Amino acid sequence: MRVLFLIDNLRPGGAQKALLAMVRALRAAQSDPRVWCLGGTSEFEEEFRAAGVPVLGKPGSALATLREPLALRRYLKREKIELVQTFLFHSDVAGRIAGRLARWSDAGKRRPVIVSSVRASNLRNRGWQFRLARWTAPLADAFTPVSRRTLEFAARTEGVAAERATVIPNGIDFAEWDSLPDAAAARAKLHLPRDAFVVCTLSRLHEQKGMEFLLAAARTVAEQVPSATFLVAGYGPLRERLEEQARRLGVDTRVQFLGYRKDIALLLAASNVFALPSLWEGMSNAVLEAMAAGKPVVATAVDGAVDQVLPGETGLLVPPGDADALARALGDLARDPRKAQEMGIKGRERVRREFSLGRMTEAYIELYRRLLEDAGKGER
Repeated sequence: MRVLFLIDNLRPGGAQKALLAMVRALRAAQSDPRVWCLGGTSEFEEEFRAAGVPVLGKPGSALATLREPLALRRYLKREKIELVQTFLFHSDVAGRIAGRLARWSDAGKRRPVIVSSVRASNLRNRGWQFRLARWTAPLADAFTPVSRRTLEFAARTEGVAAERATVIPNGIDFAEWDSLPDAAAARAKLHLPRDAFVVCTLSRLHEQKGMEFLLAAARTVAEQVPSATFLVAGYGPLRERLEEQARRLGVDTRVQFLGYRKDIALLLAASNVFALPSLWEGMSNAVLEAMAAGKPVVATAVDGAVDQVLPGETGLLVPPGDADALARALGDLARDPRKAQEMGIKGRERVRREFSLGRMTEAYIELYRRLLEDAGKGER
């Protein structure tokens, strides 16, 4: 299969990690994946090149979407691309238009097949974004939402046809989490007290992630659990604002803003609990990684988290935007470490069973093959 993946940017994130897993799997299956990036890149781009996958496009601003469809159309025709999979808003729009332009120029042609990923319930999109999504949605042949709730939202607001959608949850490479660093050694390396209650979060510092509610909860938890420490790993536009909030709340000595980190296994090994207070979230890879590392998860009851976390069994779910409920959940686990440990064990088993990388990539490849087979029948 000659597959072109179109994505808004290659900064480290959940969509980008899922894309990297997909192109590696397609390469292993003797297919020919390529990546076209519309916007910003980072050192994460090198991961794709190391996998032997070309990264195309002229990364700049998202406004490149306005000129990209024509360049994409030429590329699709010249390279005889069979399927286009789009990730994120601007790529959905550009990919749907470019794919249809490539098909309309050849009467009766049903390739490239156009598949749009539905990564999250985009609650904060603007009116023009919803209109543009609804206008271009009929151009796609299929949709791949990451959770049931994400599909329901997109069907209501973005014109996604539920009958053409296949829910494919995110998956991770469980083998990467088979051998975590020793907890005591991890804490020593990170200069953390051996007896601290450590809460870790891995997240972009963006409005979506609700980090201000975690900081508000941190003040309450710190009052009840003197050893409480919070590790915030990730980058984003809200870092200075969040650091100022931590100082204002008097928890700046309890919260460490670590920036972008690659040593996720070390951070999780040193932690007691993983927290993700997102206001909206398609399906968090970070939650899956924490579960695979054997950590109980405290998350907000949004979208994919409802599919990932079994309340009282693998973690706890709280309402989004509720710092008090978040603090109570974290405090409960701090006071009952045995319960927290049991949740972590069950979460690890759940990821192995339900959210493996192999399961995810097989589902995509099976869908692609079926769509291409149907397209071939339609052309004959």
